[in-house]
Amino acid sequence: MNKQPYYFEIKDLITQFISAFDDVVISRYNKARVAQDKIEVRYLYAPKERVVHDLINKAQHITVPAIAVSIASVARDETRVFNKITGSYSESPDLTSEVSDLLPSPVPVNISVNMSIITRYQADMDQIISNFVPYTNPYIVVSWKVPSDFVQGRIEEIRSEVDWSGDVSLSYPEDLAANAPYRVTGDTSFTIKGWLFPDNSNQPGKRIFYIDTKFTPVTGFDYM
Repeated sequence: MNKQPYYFEIKDLITQFISAFDDVVISRYNKARVAQDKIEVRYLYAPKERVVHDLINKAQHITVPAIAVSIASVARDETRVFNKITGSYSESPDLTSEVSDLLPSPVPVNISVNMSIITRYQADMDQIISNFVPYTNPYIVVSWKVPSDFVQGRIEEIRSEVDWSGDVSLSYPEDLAANAPYRVTGDTSFTIKGWLFPDNSNQPGKRIFYIDTKFTPVTGFDYM
């Protein structure tokens, strides 16, 4: 417990999550449903309450439509816990080395992420919802990598599912002051199935040797 096993796993996963969504462009249509203008939607890593506060404070220069993303919780995923093995060994990129890299068993965690959509118009809200719902049925997959401390000199890919909760709760202002801007808010959530790695203090193991098992099929043998 006196170790410091920090390899930026949560930060990397949130970065990949936002990168997967942060390309939303909505259109403004005329009565004939012809696009007249296009607007990029801003993604912000902050709780919804903070974004709403900055929208009220005009000096912050935050405009809608905007999408706020924040972490709600991190929990161990018991469905992905199989055993208590130390880990696995993989071949070092240096074929002359006499040792193999030890990849210790990481802890499977579910990172719950809140996403809040804030728009001025209902049409903007509809377009943003239509942008991600068809692609998260039932999930999407983000790609990141095993911390470099465990696999020196090469990249090992990890693919993590991102599950959508399946619903968007919409809210509208009921008691609106005369000078207050109208806002539509949609709240939803996602679960990122990630991993947290233990301290990399284990010694590498003996080298893994390859055995050539190439066989050439032949015919003509007499069977007894």
